[in-house]
Amino acid sequence: MPTQPLTHARPGPGSPVQPVGPHRGRGVRPVLVALHAHPDDEAIFTGGTILRAVRAGWRVVLVVATEGDLGRGSHGSDLAAQRRSETLAAARVLGVERVEFLGHGDSGYEDPSCSGHTVGTATARALRSGTLAAAHLDAVAAAVRRILHEEGAVALTSYDDNGIYGHIDHVLVHEIGVRSVEGTSCEHYESTLGRSALRRLRQELVERGLVADLWPSLLAERLGVEDGPALVAVDVADQLDLKLVAMAAHSSQLLEATTFIGLPAGAFHHLLGTEWFRVARQGRGEFLSMLRTTDATARQPVAV
Repeated sequence: MPTQPLTHARPGPGSPVQPVGPHRGRGVRPVLVALHAHPDDEAIFTGGTILRAVRAGWRVVLVVATEGDLGRGSHGSDLAAQRRSETLAAARVLGVERVEFLGHGDSGYEDPSCSGHTVGTATARALRSGTLAAAHLDAVAAAVRRILHEEGAVALTSYDDNGIYGHIDHVLVHEIGVRSVEGTSCEHYESTLGRSALRRLRQELVERGLVADLWPSLLAERLGVEDGPALVAVDVADQLDLKLVAMAAHSSQLLEATTFIGLPAGAFHHLLGTEWFRVARQGRGEFLSMLRTTDATARQPVAV
């Protein structure tokens, strides 16, 4: 759990980000900044990695780009407030010490399992003002960069160039991450999924009786990235119990979800024990070194 009280701020879109909580430079503790698109993404895609970083003595800062106000349930300010509260609860479980809400509206997403397509950039930019898709990305990146400087961050995590699964806000967070580390010495790692693991999982589930049409084979080709020298697989099996508690804190979205990123009900849970990152900017490799040393007996050690 945090060694300092959890602090958070909620500037509006385009507002200057003010320092929140104790300033900690690299001389005190290494700092990981996890940049995410929506409330709950932090627990789903990086919860185990955050727990490993906290275990290693790192300070973790969470930055959430949108309010998640178009999630399941009632839309608008009531849902946004609820999801901020859920994020703070999840952050406490994970040991996050600072949370920043950038305050942009959710740009929207259509589940490919239901509609056959996602909301593209052009469509998303036609949505109401205040959404992340309507924001000036250089200004958003500058806000994130200020946090990196305030914290003396060692590493930033964001998403791969398809935003893991194509949600426009995730794609934009990829671009924001790339721009935000410009002019810094911050390492940069992009959260993703391993396509080979997805293919293996689909085959296993079909052999066990899953109706193949519930998981079209082409869907796996739209998620994550292919294996390669820059793909890092992190075993978070030892952190899975707490990761699931953090996910459960997002009760408005996850407890009644029947599908996730187009995968059939229950399928994604088979992947929660591993988290994947693509190395975008390794620098001194302190983040990777931390992951290698937090659990020397991991069943699937970090591999680059």
